[in-house]
Amino acid sequence: MKKINQLISRGFDAKLHQIDTLTEVIAHFFTIPIDNRFWPLLKNQRITLLTDDPHFATQARFQQHSLCKYLSKYLNTNIRGIDIKVIGLHLASVEQKTDIYKLSQNAADIMQSIAQGIDDKELRDAILKLAKTASQPHP
Repeated sequence: MKKINQLISRGFDAKLHQIDTLTEVIAHFFTIPIDNRFWPLLKNQRITLLTDDPHFATQARFQQHSLCKYLSKYLNTNIRGIDIKVIGLHLASVEQKTDIYKLSQNAADIMQSIAQGIDDKELRDAILKLAKTASQPHP
């Protein structure tokens, strides 16, 4: 029986190391923690930056030219461009399709009683509507 290390090719290991390095450098550039919010890929001197956070994607798009220069200098290679793409997470879409209650009836009742004590009519109506719709199953 082969050991697990023998099943991983050298190229695959090098690619994983490259992705880790790119992730660390990009996180340092944006001064954000590395918390699996983006995944960089390098191919043919272009970086594809995948993210599930639209706010980060917008920030990265505004700073992509500075990031490209920073990466070229730091990695000592010519990066020709960066493509930033927002991806949807499968888990989030599955959660939206299930028929589960988002809010318990007890929590909805508490929200309704809190709303009764609010003087602002628009805010009170919004909280009542939220409590009503959040306690019903989604189709």
